[in-house]
Amino acid sequence: MSPLLSPESPELDDVHFALLASYAKHLGRAPKAIRFATNSGERRSRQKGHGMEMLELRAYQASDDLRHIDWRVTARTGQAHTRLYAQENDHQRLLLLDLSSSAYFGTRHTFIATRFIQLAGIIAWRSKQQGDTLSYRITYGNQEHASNKSGTLPTLLNYLKDASKIENRANGSNATSIWSNTLLTNKAHNKDVIILTDKQSWNDDEESALMKLAEHNSVHWIQIIDSNVFNLPAGQYQMADNNGIKPVTISKNSMQQAKADFLSQNTLMRKKLASFGIRHQIFDITESPEKIARYLLSQGALH
Repeated sequence: MSPLLSPESPELDDVHFALLASYAKHLGRAPKAIRFATNSGERRSRQKGHGMEMLELRAYQASDDLRHIDWRVTARTGQAHTRLYAQENDHQRLLLLDLSSSAYFGTRHTFIATRFIQLAGIIAWRSKQQGDTLSYRITYGNQEHASNKSGTLPTLLNYLKDASKIENRANGSNATSIWSNTLLTNKAHNKDVIILTDKQSWNDDEESALMKLAEHNSVHWIQIIDSNVFNLPAGQYQMADNNGIKPVTISKNSMQQAKADFLSQNTLMRKKLASFGIRHQIFDITESPEKIARYLLSQGALH
């Protein structure tokens, strides 16, 4: 069995993260980057100016270069507008990883949390290898870490290693959504945002923040499930955590109700994400993190 698909332990070590670097390097070539348009009329284009790529068009500000004023739009609207540019190879990426206590579970291969962490590791390594700018915010257990600085790969990998520890299952999880109440997401603009979380619901304030994030960025939402959990035979199971082993009784009716509740909530979430313009994709725990990373590559979220 592949050490990537079924690691020896759900708690990942330095050797495993070094292995992820190799997989990240050999993902293949990215297709031509997918540009996106927002509801507000901003868009990225391949039009060049001064050796750079145009990112957006916005109202003129006092600090803007006068050479970048778009005179056609200014004449049409009666308000000065500026073209903003970025280096052609400067890909801005924001990684949001949020793991609930329920993610520290799996019936086959490994935990859902571990699969998310493996994927986050590949994203981190790939960003480093391609020279892309990676900001991140990760929450797990009672921990929260964030950074928008370059050169923080070793620190991020240490956080991911810590996030894989089973003890996080018993430490609770962040009550608010990963994209809310932070300057890192509030100021995100023209970035490829990758959300990795097992959560499926949010309140009205969190929904407004998510809509704002999707309005100004290209957002990719990755969901990983263990479909086998709904096919377990009725009976009593032994569940282990930091507090020891305890029996859990599962009946056919409780299993059917749990599946129905999940599908109903998931359908609602998918519809909402689609209405926000967020690309959502669901994967099973039996699929490798390399495959999921290749999907992100095909969508332009990785390069």
